Amino acid sequence: MKNNKNKLRVCGCLLLLACSVWRADAATTLRFGFAGSDSDTQSLAAKEFAQLIKDGSNGELVVRAFGNSMLGNDQAMIAGVRGGTIEMEMSGTPNFSGLTPRMSVLDLPFVFADSAHAYRVLDGEIGQKLLDDLETHNLKGLAYWEVGFRDITNSRKPVRVPDDVKGLKIRTSSNPSQIEAFRLLGANPQPLPLAELYNALEMKAVDAQEHPLSITWSSGFYEVQKYLSQTHHAYTALIVVMNKEKFDAMPEAQQKLLVDSARAAGRSQRKMNAENDSKFLVELEAKGMQIEKNVDREAFRKVVSAPLRETFIKQHGSDLLEAIDAQR
Repeated sequence: MKNNKNKLRVCGCLLLLACSVWRADAATTLRFGFAGSDSDTQSLAAKEFAQLIKDGSNGELVVRAFGNSMLGNDQAMIAGVRGGTIEMEMSGTPNFSGLTPRMSVLDLPFVFADSAHAYRVLDGEIGQKLLDDLETHNLKGLAYWEVGFRDITNSRKPVRVPDDVKGLKIRTSSNPSQIEAFRLLGANPQPLPLAELYNALEMKAVDAQEHPLSITWSSGFYEVQKYLSQTHHAYTALIVVMNKEKFDAMPEAQQKLLVDSARAAGRSQRKMNAENDSKFLVELEAKGMQIEKNVDREAFRKVVSAPLRETFIKQHGSDLLEAIDAQR
């Protein structure tokens, strides 16, 4: 009798172990890559996103976040998601314009009046249509997060007016409109992945870069840049994308959870950025950066806005720009 009881206990333990292994095997793991550092709001919001997914799916879905370009640079990650070797990734909108050129409308200089204007566009019909354009490339756009309004930093001199930019070797994304904008300003634009930027600045391969305050802070650019000018010359959104085949194969409830959670985490990340900007300015100044607040933004706008809008309209028509302007 005693032996039978022991056998029952062993069988029960084995059954529990088997059930726990089955539950672990049943969980679907989604790798989520992005370029932001561990201290950036991208990483903080990614953790929130992962928690929302875990709670909402009762552990059936697990999101593993890989920041710091651990899964590759932006273009490599996008290719990985399209090919299915990575489930999800997040990159700035300029990185998608090669796939869907109409997306470049979001990166035109001074196209957005302020953050509220950008959010109305991105979270509305215009933003959704641009996400839908990605589906022909096996990408499911889940949500827009935020890089933010871009400011110029450099190691050579204060920048207040367009003439101050002339001759600067400045890192840009690979987006044609950003490259052309700095050519119009007389700079020497040099496309470069974010993961390579710090070393390029440190080695003086480039003089300048243009990112929002959050990335200038979290990436430590204050260590290799002296001057920060609040040009706010362009706004950049982040897009969270997933392999479309894998998304389509999921139950409808999980699809909805992914979209809703990505959008909720995106709203949280935007809020963090807004709350942090004034703090970052103080901290960057304390680190030795010279902050130039009296920038002639209108002078910058006059140089770059009209020519790039005209180029976009020639290629893609005026409908998108008119719709964005109507949301001001």
